[in-house]
Amino acid sequence: MSKRINVMIDEDTWGFLGRVPAGERSRAINEALRAWAMRRRRSDAVREMEALRAQLPKISTDELTRWIREDRERGH
Repeated sequence: MSKRINVMIDEDTWGFLGRVPAGERSRAINEALRAWAMRRRRSDAVREMEALRAQLPKISTDELTRWIREDRERGH
């Protein structure tokens, strides 16, 4: 279900949006906002993962390789 909203946009943004045919503006804005929201969610997730990684103990490549080999040997 769609929602109608009123939005104020800058003059330079209107310069671009004004060239989009009137019947396609809502779809163009929706697509742009959806892409922005996805980038934002990814950026937030990366920031959270980096914060979690900073809290974890450091492990060596050798130790990690050993864990992977052990896991493969168990058939996982």
